[in-house]
Amino acid sequence: MAVLAVLLCGCGVGTQDRPEALGFSETPSASRADDVPSGTADVQVYFVRGTRLEPVVRSATAEDLPTSLEALVAGPGRAEVLAGLRTAIAPETEPTLTSLPDGTVQVDLPRELTGLTGGNQLLAFAQLVWTLTDVPPVRAIRFTSVGAPVEVPTDSGLTGEPVDRADYASVGPPSAAQPSATD
Repeated sequence: MAVLAVLLCGCGVGTQDRPEALGFSETPSASRADDVPSGTADVQVYFVRGTRLEPVVRSATAEDLPTSLEALVAGPGRAEVLAGLRTAIAPETEPTLTSLPDGTVQVDLPRELTGLTGGNQLLAFAQLVWTLTDVPPVRAIRFTSVGAPVEVPTDSGLTGEPVDRADYASVGPPSAAQPSATD
């Protein structure tokens, strides 16, 4: 009986007469001060809002491919998620990057990405392409798995050839000119 009385009484916090609005920002913060160390460079990554990509700026220690990929795979912060951003890339995803001639980068995919299906598969590849081609001089991405070329979804269907932003225009940002948030 004593246990039941304690459970029914709760922790002593009273009830409210009406709901209370929580103050969440409508615009996500570009810098996740609680999650990402501050740095000396900015990288732009692309997360998903609805069915389209949205650019977000991250403070980083360098503006290079590994740093951009790491910031992308880390995913959106809590405030960004609450503001409607998400990622189609699993957090444990660890692709391997190799620079090729003529501004092409080879991305060797782990199983987490090759196993995606439906719209999330297109969005995941679009996130990678838009993020990595934001780093000069990268212009195109060739996807492989265990070193062998793989077909990836694009707006035009499957291809085993290198892809670029034009291959994902249908899910690209509505306005690619400005990132959604700044530092």
